[in-house]
Amino acid sequence: STVVSPDTEIETGGAWWRLAADSSGMTQPTGLDETVGPSVRSSESKKNSIGTDDGQFTMLVEDTLQYGPWKLTFLTSKGLPRPSKGFLLVDAANAFNELNRTAMLWTIRHEWPSGARFAFNCYRHWATLVIRGKGGTFVLIFSKEGVTQGDPLSMFAYGIGILPLIRRLKIEFPAVKQPWYADDAGAGGCFTDLRQFFVRLQEIGPAYGYFPEPSKSILIVRAHNRTIGRSTFDDLHFKVQTGSRYLGGYIGSKADRELWVQEKVIFWTSAVTDLAFAALSHPQTAFAGLQKSLQHEWQFIQRVIDDIGDCFFDVEAAITDIFLPALYGETLKDCTYRRNLSALPVKFAGLAIPDPSASSASNYEASTLVCSHILAAFRGTESFSSADHQSVRKAVTAEIKSRRTDKQDSTLSSILAELDCDTRRTILRGKETGQWLSVMPSTLNGTELSAQEFRDALLLRHARTPGDLPSHCDGCGAKFDVRHALECKVGGLVILRHNEINEELCDLASKALVPSAVRVEPMIHSRRSAEETKATEAKSPVQRLSRSSDEERGDLLIRGFWARGTDVIVDVRVTDTDSKSYRSRDPHKVLATQEREKKKKYLQPCLEQRKHFTPFVVSTDGLIGREAGELLKRLSLRLADKWERPYSVVRGFVSARMSIAIVRATHLCLRGSRVPLSQISRRPQWEDRAGLGLFKTDY
Repeated sequence: STVVSPDTEIETGGAWWRLAADSSGMTQPTGLDETVGPSVRSSESKKNSIGTDDGQFTMLVEDTLQYGPWKLTFLTSKGLPRPSKGFLLVDAANAFNELNRTAMLWTIRHEWPSGARFAFNCYRHWATLVIRGKGGTFVLIFSKEGVTQGDPLSMFAYGIGILPLIRRLKIEFPAVKQPWYADDAGAGGCFTDLRQFFVRLQEIGPAYGYFPEPSKSILIVRAHNRTIGRSTFDDLHFKVQTGSRYLGGYIGSKADRELWVQEKVIFWTSAVTDLAFAALSHPQTAFAGLQKSLQHEWQFIQRVIDDIGDCFFDVEAAITDIFLPALYGETLKDCTYRRNLSALPVKFAGLAIPDPSASSASNYEASTLVCSHILAAFRGTESFSSADHQSVRKAVTAEIKSRRTDKQDSTLSSILAELDCDTRRTILRGKETGQWLSVMPSTLNGTELSAQEFRDALLLRHARTPGDLPSHCDGCGAKFDVRHALECKVGGLVILRHNEINEELCDLASKALVPSAVRVEPMIHSRRSAEETKATEAKSPVQRLSRSSDEERGDLLIRGFWARGTDVIVDVRVTDTDSKSYRSRDPHKVLATQEREKKKKYLQPCLEQRKHFTPFVVSTDGLIGREAGELLKRLSLRLADKWERPYSVVRGFVSARMSIAIVRATHLCLRGSRVPLSQISRRPQWEDRAGLGLFKTDY
């Protein structure tokens, strides 16, 4: 017999055994260490569960071998190789333009009968492209196949057009998971099935106008399967990778995924910095760019990729340290609660700029729950039903919204608990006064604000005083602050503030009805006798324009607003709910009290003339009274009918326009000049004796 020393490895039956000495000094086999070929490692606790680095597995059968004086019991492989798996991203050549149009229209006729006529009218004729040449020559190119890119119907038409191809492949290859998104086809399974799937797709795809390109397709595998993947698909020339971008997200190993996300984060951090630079001169535009565009890019990534919150610390640092100081026009170090407040939605007194490093997990969870029925159908545990998907989506969305609202309300309460009473009162009103933050700036729609208007409104919203206010009022000489600016009547800015809101309301009313149905300063009633009326008519035009104490006039008259054939008189009032006399009262009750005062004074005289009366009471920071809110709702309904737009969209537009008008009116009191005209010198100051055209005025 052969003498084997302890700790010696021998090869037996295609397996390597390690021999070790036992307590008697004899050498005993300790277990299977590795096999020739694929690297197999044994587990002493569970030797029949043996995995491989390259995805292979071995069916182990116990066997006995008499080796010298020892009886060796060992395992031999009777083997089935474990199939290597991957995910194939199929790229098609010019898919939208190559789709078989006849087959597409036929499929739409059977799959989507309600839209078949419209689709047929769109694609029944060839689209003609005229290419002009020299000397009046031209070439005509006809679009006979595919769908027109840019057509809103094209995505639906293409998706329905390739349904027969998708169903055929799923029947023939049930073991292959096949997610399709328009022309982006995916296939997951073992290498053998993927190869058969792709070869079959090459055979039957062209009949439907789908021409797969192997050289542009990507096979995603684990790192230990890369070599096998390349050899298996060598003739197809796939790009074999451990990860790749897929439908806006990423599929692959965690290391590759984090590297891809980091590249995105570097770009987003730079973009936030660029927006901060723009915010110095155009804060409203920069804010809209971040809130309505840029942050949705990383929120989409967070919804489709799990556990990447730690990658967004740089983006959060750029928002906190660079963007928000540029937006506010001041540093946030002395007011740390504003970053936590700005992360809340606008309806919770925030700015709707959440912390990207903290929102990643909740975004992914919400996306997974909303799509739970689709995921179950894709895994094969449920049959897909559009009705079930809609039901699940609505139920989950409502539950997520409820939980998120509770969490945001709790966060706001914790922020306010650390603030003083006046600051807390101001911020709480911000839950109802942020419509101007939710609208895109547009000169055409009248929703733009200057840099100073936007920045002042933002600071006042969060109970901060603009830092560059004058020390004393230029009208009355008193010490100047926000309260004095909103109450000082010198210079007529309080009247101009009232007129600003009245003119905005007049403009919206003329759009909702017709300009001829709107009148300014209508008479409510007059107690003058006939003799007094004749005496008034005998006065000069200037004297007739002056109001008598017996005459009461509203601010606006709208014909046919509440009911056909009747008028409504609207009287506008703007109030400061933080003034000394109102500071201890609830702001909503202050507005309600002033509405009752207006109605007590004007309602009965209007009813006697078969006219309606509506008080339009608002606060200087944008709170809308109950009667004013009803009037804006009615305006929105009329505009929605006239413009044929959804009521919710028009209602948001009307609220934003009124909110911006209030912001401008308040800014006028804060920054406007109160120097009386009588104090302005009109004496010309000669500069170079060049003539009357060159002089300036002293102020």
